[in-house]
Amino acid sequence: MATTQRFRRLAATILSVAAVCAATVTVHAGQNWMPLLPDQDFYDFQLFAPPDLQDYAIRQDPREGIFFTYDRTYWAFTPPQSQPILADVLIPVQPLSPYAVAKLNNDLIRSGNPASGMYIFGADPMRLDLNTNWMRTAMTWGNRFEGGWIYDDFGMMFTYYETGLQSQGFLTTNSFAVNSPTTTFNQTVSTGASGGFGNVSVPIIVTTITSESPPPDHLITQNLQQVNTTELRSGGFAWIVRRNLSSAGSGEMRSLRFSFGPKWLQVADRYSINYSSFEQGFPVGATASNATGVTTNTAATGGGATVTTQTGQLGGTGSPLQNGGWDTSSYNNIVGPEIGLNYVLERGRWSIETDLRFVAGMNWQNTLYRGSNFPAALGADYFRSTYTFANTITQPPTASSTVASPPLFVQIYGVGQTNATNAAEHEFVFAPLGEWRLRGRYRVSKAVSLNVGYTGMWLGGITRASTNTAFRSDPKPVLQATQKGPPIQSPIYDAQGNLTGYESIPSWTPPPVDRPSNDPNSNNQLRVYNSIGPRAGNDVGYLFVNGVDFGIEVNY
Repeated sequence: MATTQRFRRLAATILSVAAVCAATVTVHAGQNWMPLLPDQDFYDFQLFAPPDLQDYAIRQDPREGIFFTYDRTYWAFTPPQSQPILADVLIPVQPLSPYAVAKLNNDLIRSGNPASGMYIFGADPMRLDLNTNWMRTAMTWGNRFEGGWIYDDFGMMFTYYETGLQSQGFLTTNSFAVNSPTTTFNQTVSTGASGGFGNVSVPIIVTTITSESPPPDHLITQNLQQVNTTELRSGGFAWIVRRNLSSAGSGEMRSLRFSFGPKWLQVADRYSINYSSFEQGFPVGATASNATGVTTNTAATGGGATVTTQTGQLGGTGSPLQNGGWDTSSYNNIVGPEIGLNYVLERGRWSIETDLRFVAGMNWQNTLYRGSNFPAALGADYFRSTYTFANTITQPPTASSTVASPPLFVQIYGVGQTNATNAAEHEFVFAPLGEWRLRGRYRVSKAVSLNVGYTGMWLGGITRASTNTAFRSDPKPVLQATQKGPPIQSPIYDAQGNLTGYESIPSWTPPPVDRPSNDPNSNNQLRVYNSIGPRAGNDVGYLFVNGVDFGIEVNY
């Protein structure tokens, strides 16, 4: 009996709970209710629902939750300070440099062919008065990302932004029309007048030397390309505290937000100079255009590009003569604490936002230099000549003898050089950073807003690549093989191959020789070479960045 009564009580309890659940299901059935979800009408998940403008709120409250902002930026960087670059002798400005002309004339005088040397006419120099004032304030695109969360007026914020390369270039071109002079040595024998012993006719030898300087038959073109690139990237995070400044009944929302946290910023600056020279055929006589569009001499080859007399290469498409370059890269790595102050005024769908930030940063600067070691007599590469020596012997027709071969001369022409020298400079300086923003925002839905604004930044303690690049000329040793060594007893043979004696001939001394360069018997000669390196003292400047930005914000 007791069991039956207990069962009746349990059944009544189950029926009561079922009735309550059935009533609840009935109430929510018309509202698409589902269990275990936080909201019965899904308003929090409707990102594109109409915004809650708090039209009937006595005191409006700022939004809370997770936020994410993306801005497409269009910023400008100020150029570095102007500095002179290069020197007149670094890049040759004549088809034959004065160094090459002097050496060529001296060699010809020593060889006696011709004894008077070689004279150069029309060598009016072209000047290279160059500096870096061609750089201007230019714009570049970038991306900025910000996100975080805020609940009960406390939260976190993460930031990252980067810009594309702001690239600027400057091209200098020198062109020269060069000819190929020739000298013809001709001898003729004619019958002379009778006379002398036995009234025998004496032959007369007539020597004719003809020197010809024809019109230009090839071109030499020099290109000097300067390129400067600048890019900026930054990242960090901060703790944020917000205070609501809205007054009751004002119909608008005002808030003030404080932020504090670490920040990292890098300014990468690169300045490059690339030099190249090449040779082309000069249009002489019948001309035609080849596949490259270069007008060339077809009379010499019967069609196509010209074979130049200097290099023996096709000159229509250009034969490379020399190339090299110099590169300076400056990296400013700034790390320090950032404090920020943000003020927002919102009325209806519109809001205006101002943002001020300051970083007390320390800058780890790394400046890297690399490039070529170019000789001051760079133009010597342009004149390519082959010296031919002929040994002759006079003997009766029935005699047998040998003719010694002439000495072998090997000529080496430097064509190109890159990254032949390098240096580095590291500094640690204070670098303050200030940033200010002004933004307008329009809410298109409950969670989505469209933004447009202005951003400005001032960075101090910044190293720029072109400002800290110095071009200098340094004497460097050049080792040459010379015939100044101990004498060697060289055997002498007659026409029949019999040993008849010995003669003392100075031996060739290969490098190196342990003698100072000022010793006349030393082959350790000093030559002037041009290269780049750090300027005297680290030149620290500033960088001003400003531009517009536009993007989208999602606040959930």
